[in-house]
Amino acid sequence: MNLRTDRLLRAFYRTARAGAERLSDGGGPFGFDVHTALQIDYLIQTYACDGIVESGTHYGDTTEYLARMYPDLPIRTCEINTEYAAVAAYRLHHRPTVAVHVGDSAVLLPGMLEGLKCPLVYLDAHWEARWPLISELRTVTHGVIAVDDFDIRHPRFGCDRYDSVVCGPDLIRKTLPDVRVIHVGSPLAAYPLPCLQVGRRSGTGYVVRGLARGPIEASPMFARVQLRPRLVMPSWGASEPEPSVAFTGAPR
Repeated sequence: MNLRTDRLLRAFYRTARAGAERLSDGGGPFGFDVHTALQIDYLIQTYACDGIVESGTHYGDTTEYLARMYPDLPIRTCEINTEYAAVAAYRLHHRPTVAVHVGDSAVLLPGMLEGLKCPLVYLDAHWEARWPLISELRTVTHGVIAVDDFDIRHPRFGCDRYDSVVCGPDLIRKTLPDVRVIHVGSPLAAYPLPCLQVGRRSGTGYVVRGLARGPIEASPMFARVQLRPRLVMPSWGASEPEPSVAFTGAPR
């Protein structure tokens, strides 16, 4: 294990899972999926991201991890639920690089992106009355976008669905007509750390906007998804779902 991976491991597993009672995955950074953390870290390093923007703070599990792992980067996060935002703001008040905003991410996102030349934008604002994802995607014109709860068409990984619309490649295809290729986190890569999440895991979709696709295509942690002229998903072979346990918290 190299020093970077060791640092990530310590930051990830030292972050409290404050959302354990209310999230179906038991809370934790990135739904307690360290493979997503490894994917995000690769992208932040390789694209030299100069800030992190997050929509959907909840209790700040992912935000706190990001502040631990990237203490020199500005981290801007927003949450529409005032109770969740208050908990996260209190939890993170000693982190000078973190700003917790309260309100609709679709409205706040343009301001949160100001001054950043290459942001890592993590979109996880789900399960409120209005789904902001489409507006969020159209707002980010430059940087690396990571979409949580994304349909990667693998039996072990869940995704979100709103009014019969699936959070997945077809949504990106319809929302961003100029994007021909996206990527998803690969379950088949040889990660340097095992994932200890035995409950709900969700896929992550990645959209590189205004940047070269070379770096993301160079890593086996990501699988290519062709959107045009027709949708072509990765073939995961005969992968079987891993054993899982059910959580009784609210859906995520």
